[in-house]
Amino acid sequence: MGEKIQVRTLYQNVIQKVTKDPAIWREVCQLIGTLYRYEFDNILMVYAQRPEATLIADFDTWKKVGRYVKRGSRGIAIFPSRALTPSVRFVFDIGDTGGRQQELTWTFDDEKIKAYLGLQKQSGIPDQETSRITVENSSWEALKDFTKTYVRYIMETEFDERISELSQDTGNVINGLSDVTQEITAEGVIYESVLYAVGTRCGFDLSSEKTDFFGITSFVNEEEIYRLGSLVSD
Repeated sequence: MGEKIQVRTLYQNVIQKVTKDPAIWREVCQLIGTLYRYEFDNILMVYAQRPEATLIADFDTWKKVGRYVKRGSRGIAIFPSRALTPSVRFVFDIGDTGGRQQELTWTFDDEKIKAYLGLQKQSGIPDQETSRITVENSSWEALKDFTKTYVRYIMETEFDERISELSQDTGNVINGLSDVTQEITAEGVIYESVLYAVGTRCGFDLSSEKTDFFGITSFVNEEEIYRLGSLVSD
């Protein structure tokens, strides 16, 4: 019971700080992209304990892929799937393991980029939305453009109801920046966050993108932060 209380306290502490500083939220989004199979509550747990983690699994999973957890390694406490009764389990970053060297995750090369760009015809995105993505662009730029379009399309077709509910609950937040008044919406923050998470995982150059996450500090309620983060992760 004491272990569960400690983990719950750790979670509550970290969720209260991740939206206080855009730089922290940027780090969280990067971790969301890196550990994309994990739900938002566990992303926060990993961020609180091992923010530099790159690939995590439990003891038995590492053993199945021919790696072992080094003696003395400290596990990262996380929750099980939210569909199960809450309890604590521990995972380990690949840096805590040794053993067989093998490719355990995906990376992009020219062949994979071409295959992914081929998804344009299968994506269901209207032709007029993808017409600006041309072979004149470099493969990386074409891939980034398609991904930006596809992220927006997925948000509109699969997550519109959840995003609308969050937008209604949080409202449009108006903030003044010197002589400029800027309108921040939940949808805009979600899109910016997803693009950064996906982009950093894929290796896109995001230097020209808007990644200041100015609106993130408007989310202060724990429930709203969780809903926002869950949308980004999902």
